[in-house]
Amino acid sequence: MTIGGQQIPLPIQREDFATWQNWLSRLDTQPMEQWLSMGHPVSQSAYLWGGAHVGKSHVLQACCDMAGHNARYLPLADLLCFPPEQVLADAHLASVVAIDDMDCIENDEGWQEPLFTLFNRCMESGVQLLVAASKAPAQLSALLPDLRSRLTSLTIFQLPHFSEEHIAALLRLRAEAAGITLSNEVLQYCALRLPRDAQKVVQFMEQLDRLSLAQSRPVTIPLIRESDLLNRTDD
Repeated sequence: MTIGGQQIPLPIQREDFATWQNWLSRLDTQPMEQWLSMGHPVSQSAYLWGGAHVGKSHVLQACCDMAGHNARYLPLADLLCFPPEQVLADAHLASVVAIDDMDCIENDEGWQEPLFTLFNRCMESGVQLLVAASKAPAQLSALLPDLRSRLTSLTIFQLPHFSEEHIAALLRLRAEAAGITLSNEVLQYCALRLPRDAQKVVQFMEQLDRLSLAQSRPVTIPLIRESDLLNRTDD
């Protein structure tokens, strides 16, 4: 972003792990996956909503990863302190525009009008538009009616919360990515005690990986008990 002739870096960072290869597919998410994997024409634009840490940001970043360099990921919660006209400039020239945390601008009219303009440009240009929020479009009552109407026109998917089985599957997925072997007993032990929160599961696995390497010990239930890592996930 450029302001007054100076290049101002934006706090936009996509997670390396946020790809489709590292996505935990679930029965309830398969319609969304099939819709979004069809490529990136405007007809595959979508609105994703659900509780915290159910994978909304992961999906948006995975779609950007699939589109390559010609994609824009915009986590609004990290960008509100910047002028919207500067942040959104030329975004409609991308093949995919992914807007995260849409609900954080619900009471910010200074952002709503520029976003409405961006939505119109994306639709006119055939850009795939992806939006994520914690609430369904109809629940964003403080948005400008025209902007809410644009959001409602997108194909809407609700991402479900994680079950204990999903947490175990996510643990296995992250362990395999880190080259860690987890027995079924360890998976069940951890899944039973971890919050149903994907972000905390990821943080737990990162801490467990570091602990296992530091102590040169395999991951076992005794090691996990001694570390007290499971009790720290609620901090």
